[in-house]
Amino acid sequence: MTAETSAEQSQSQMEHDATALRADGGAETVTGGGTVVRSRDVADAETTRSDIVLTSSLPKKLWLRLPWLLVALAGGLLAGGVIGGAEGSLEAAEIALLAIFVPVIMDMGGNVGTQASTIFVRGLALGHIDDKNVLTHLARESVLGLVIGLIIGTIAAGIAMVWHGEPMLSLVLFTALVTVCLVASTFGYLIPWLAHKLGFDPAAVSDPVVTTFKDITAVVIYFGLAIWLLPGAI
Repeated sequence: MTAETSAEQSQSQMEHDATALRADGGAETVTGGGTVVRSRDVADAETTRSDIVLTSSLPKKLWLRLPWLLVALAGGLLAGGVIGGAEGSLEAAEIALLAIFVPVIMDMGGNVGTQASTIFVRGLALGHIDDKNVLTHLARESVLGLVIGLIIGTIAAGIAMVWHGEPMLSLVLFTALVTVCLVASTFGYLIPWLAHKLGFDPAAVSDPVVTTFKDITAVVIYFGLAIWLLPGAI
């Protein structure tokens, strides 16, 4: 091998390493010899799980996804049962008034939970989240969910107060939104992490399970407070 050929190979290797660094956003380090050292075990594992989901047969795909959707179905039925149980403790006018804001609570919880789980799965795949820092990220996400809930809850309660002029309804709505945003944000991080540790695909598990926890928490808090605070107040 000539010196010129060796130099060309070295240059080619350095260009390859530099390209890898740019493609992975600087997640790797370069040793003195120009070799790219990767710490991408988590990303590789998540890629493998995604490949399995994408390339599996229809029965296999159903097995991977349907159980979690059945969990969501059970949670939805349970949440509906809570709402149905509240009918015996509230007047028809109170139920009708509460029903106006149910979509607001469900949608906000769903959006916050989806954001949290999407950010977590992405961070996990890129190697930004691991066993060493997962609790730190979880705490930050919980605080963020609480702050979001306080802001959204204040706005929604203010609108409800102007719209209907019922302080107790505004208090119930505010408390429910703060709680559901906190729960959705926390479980949006926690559920995919547990799924990952147990060997399941976090992307398939996150939304159905997070939605179930969020919906049950939302209706229990919302209608529980309504039963406690609203009778005779409207």
